Amino acid sequence: MKKLIRIEQIKILNYTPFRILLLLYVVFFTLGIVIYPLIDKEIPIISLSDLFRFPDVWTFLTWITEPYNILLALIVIMMTTNEFSNHTFKTQVIFGLSRKELITQKLILIFLLASFATILIGVTSISLGLIYSYKLTFKIAMENIELMAIYFLSSATYMIFGLFFALIIKNTALSILTFIGLRSFVEPILFLLLRKTEIRWYMPMRATTQLTPLPNLIEIFKDKMNNPEAIEDTAIDILPKGLPLWLNILVVMGYVTVTVYFSYRIMGRKRLT
Repeated sequence: MKKLIRIEQIKILNYTPFRILLLLYVVFFTLGIVIYPLIDKEIPIISLSDLFRFPDVWTFLTWITEPYNILLALIVIMMTTNEFSNHTFKTQVIFGLSRKELITQKLILIFLLASFATILIGVTSISLGLIYSYKLTFKIAMENIELMAIYFLSSATYMIFGLFFALIIKNTALSILTFIGLRSFVEPILFLLLRKTEIRWYMPMRATTQLTPLPNLIEIFKDKMNNPEAIEDTAIDILPKGLPLWLNILVVMGYVTVTVYFSYRIMGRKRLT
């Protein structure tokens, strides 16, 4: 395992697009955190700063930063397709690595990137929660912290899908276009076409996105105003809720398991050039 980590470390540190995309991820994330409080000053009545308070900060940040995981998936796609085009996979096999170890390397990279993203979200959430919360106890601060594990799963799933497309297509541009096209165009269209059926919630990208859904903003602002009156379900149900969280997690884990399995199978049969 240490050997695989060391080999992957050497490759990523010498791959300029990796450093650029990772830097862009951090920059976009930082800009978002800076911009949201500025927007808050322009909105009357409601305050976005309420979303930065414990425990709602965990829900809000995991939702708002979920699209950033696309950049991490692009990193995995570019790293993988680059190894096909530069014959790096073939060279590693010649020098003694098995084809299974080639995939294991990429899964290690995915684990490390997902851990980095989760830690970044966690540190940011804690920092904003400490700054904006006016009522703070350990219990309140730790409420919803389990979303960090869910965010890790969401981030890793995007990258595993990216790895799968890269293994099948091998071409960087086509792999990226296929990945982005499926998430941004194909599945949204299918979602609309299947809007009257429950099948729409079982599509891979949709299920992954629903791991970190839009927070219930109405309930958050109602609690702030200490409104004793109950809000009708029709007022709260602005967006469809999708699958229960436990089922959504099972669906995504099922997709991850199947995708990883076929990634190993594809690598076992694929030409490495």
